[in-house]
Amino acid sequence: MEKQIIIEKLNGHDKEAIVGKCHKKPGEQVAEGEVLITVESSKGSFAIKSDYEGKLIKLDIDEGDTVKKGQSIGLIEASKEPAEKKPAYSFGIAKAVDKDMAFDVIVIGGGPGGYVAAIRAAQSGLKTAVIEADKLGGTCLNYGCIPTKAMISSIGIIDNIKQAHNHGISTGEIEIDFTRLIERKNEVVDQLVGGIEHLMGANDIEFIHGKAEILEDKKIKVNTKKFNYKLEYKNLILALGSKPSYLPIEGADSEDILTSTELLSLREIPKSLVIIGGGVIGMEFAFIYRALGTDVSVVEFMPQILNVLDSDVAEVVRDEAIERGIKIYEGAKATSIKTTLDGMKLLELELDNKTMHICSEKLAMAVGRKANLDSLDLEKLGIELNERKNGIKVNEYMQTNQENIYAIGDVTNIIQLAHIASHQGMVAADHIAGGMHKIDYSAVPSAIFTMPEIGTVGLCEKQARAEELDVIVSKFPFIANGKAIAMGESKGFVKLIADRKTRIILGGSVVGPHATDLMAIISNFVAMKITIDEAKTVIYAHPTTSEAIHEAILMLEGKGIHFA
Repeated sequence: MEKQIIIEKLNGHDKEAIVGKCHKKPGEQVAEGEVLITVESSKGSFAIKSDYEGKLIKLDIDEGDTVKKGQSIGLIEASKEPAEKKPAYSFGIAKAVDKDMAFDVIVIGGGPGGYVAAIRAAQSGLKTAVIEADKLGGTCLNYGCIPTKAMISSIGIIDNIKQAHNHGISTGEIEIDFTRLIERKNEVVDQLVGGIEHLMGANDIEFIHGKAEILEDKKIKVNTKKFNYKLEYKNLILALGSKPSYLPIEGADSEDILTSTELLSLREIPKSLVIIGGGVIGMEFAFIYRALGTDVSVVEFMPQILNVLDSDVAEVVRDEAIERGIKIYEGAKATSIKTTLDGMKLLELELDNKTMHICSEKLAMAVGRKANLDSLDLEKLGIELNERKNGIKVNEYMQTNQENIYAIGDVTNIIQLAHIASHQGMVAADHIAGGMHKIDYSAVPSAIFTMPEIGTVGLCEKQARAEELDVIVSKFPFIANGKAIAMGESKGFVKLIADRKTRIILGGSVVGPHATDLMAIISNFVAMKITIDEAKTVIYAHPTTSEAIHEAILMLEGKGIHFA
């Protein structure tokens, strides 16, 4: 019996998509549930599966065609009727069904560490499941790295428009549709979350949306609306992530104190905003909201914003922030937060041995993040914490003191970066599969999306001096780079650190245009322990900002070409 192949559903609320790949050809046998085509939309990839078992007679579409929801795309000669489907909705109270399953690997947490670990484990042929109580992608994708970069992309356009007159282009007054800006940010996030959901299915990973509860005998319970899962594991990977920290001061626990999560979902642009914390998160949001017209103040306890960086690197960003109208208070200790009668926030702080106050419409806390150690019963698992009791203790293969239990990402509190979590996830999954890969933490790049951008990797000058190492330091400014001048983005520099005796490049910092992308070049130098002699032979294309790296390499020998 001939049956039409109809697209009954697409990704999310999509009504149309583009055919990315045809997995079956006319004349081939098809199993019920087998993927016929994969389509692509703004929300990611989506598999169209066969409702029938039989032989594919024809497909009326080709790769690259646009298809719509409800469209018939071909015919199949069905050998039997499909299994009866359960109704999608119940007008009574449906009782969850008990479901027992066993896996080689269960990952708790679907963030950049967890989902990568799961994919890597599945690639090794291990039966794998991911349990996530919130959204796939974790904090990074949903409330951190990606949404902030989407907003930074938007304000970058604002910046370009404001500077258009320098290029001989006249524009009218800028109007900011904040609702649309936030909608676009959400669309970016939804597209990437949809992509991860597709990867779960493509790698045959069981994704369970719910909160994990530890049971005895290597079992985990997860209750959802449809199922009461009881899951047995051979190996467990804990990718529990982190949450915002708060200062232990009066008023810090008020419900209207903002964190990065709330700053990404405000409905209106605040007239004024105080950010406690001048680290990476605090400074990124300071630039975002200042570009949107907010009166922004940053209160930093340490003597320098972005205190982990070399002072000359931080100074470039500090000067730019002040030039844009961001008020910077360094060496300032926040002591209390109060609410005025009209709902404003009043921050009390100590600065230069004086008590002072700042009043603002909104107040945000950006003083770091702490491991989610209380999100799971670690005692029941017999897991040990590190010496400072602020993260799970692991070895070089991400194993805890329980040999079949691993921990990765922010919950270990080794380095709280998404790309570290992902790499740790691969290390853990590989070790379960029999591999012995380790991470070299001396070559970890960091990307900071301030204005201008900052990228760092390896040893910085501050560390080298503190450790009394014999190093060579070079610095090449972007004001001497042709591409940077042509773009009108000549602030900042490339800085390299090398060992004087071995001539190995130990680290570097870039502050300026495309800094976060340029860091990949220096990351390779550090990871591969490249010497000055090896690095200087590489030819860099002209005109590009990467030429600044080549010049900085030459300057390690005092032989820079375009800067005296």
